[in-house]
Amino acid sequence: MSFNVYMVRHGQTYLNLYHRMQGWSDAPLTEKGLADGTHAGELLSAVPFTAAYSSDLARTQATGKLILAENGSGITATTPCQEFREQFFGYWEGYDDGLLWHQVGSPRGGNSYNELIEKYGLQETTDLVAAADQYHHAETYADIWTRIQAGIQLLRDNSQDGDNVLVVTHGTYLRHVLDHYATDLPTQPGPRNGSVTKLVIDDATVTVKYSDRLTSID
Repeated sequence: MSFNVYMVRHGQTYLNLYHRMQGWSDAPLTEKGLADGTHAGELLSAVPFTAAYSSDLARTQATGKLILAENGSGITATTPCQEFREQFFGYWEGYDDGLLWHQVGSPRGGNSYNELIEKYGLQETTDLVAAADQYHHAETYADIWTRIQAGIQLLRDNSQDGDNVLVVTHGTYLRHVLDHYATDLPTQPGPRNGSVTKLVIDDATVTVKYSDRLTSID
């Protein structure tokens, strides 16, 4: 069995626009965010989706409706699943992202998320943020990776050979997917809002065909 998964990062939100940390916190889509969703739908309009999922956060569900409105599959809304939810940043939710990376990263020689990933990798960077949360609520690498594996299994359990599946998810979630399954592709600066990442999943493997596409999908 082999099937295609089109993973789309949700459209821009106000917290994205203001450069605030946005994990389990939610903010409405901006005007650009609405356009992001419609544009992704136009890109994917010819793909005959057999199923559509999103995380259980509002921004992905709203983006999913915009995508599906442009698609002829007859599916009008995504099925919300916690398995596709973004990484939780705990105490750092809503925090200015520039301040966070300076505060957490500068003692380790990195003043941005991308600098830390370049120096230490995604796993250590994720755990560094979790360790800096005084409430110990921020997710570790193991936490987010367990959720991603559960999401992949959910797709395997509910798909058939040749299916085309839509999943609307999040930027950091997609970075983790790319970091694990596509070591030849860059994980930074990360997939843009409304961009498409295509996976081919079979019984044993996950292959990333492309990522961060805003044009020319197949």
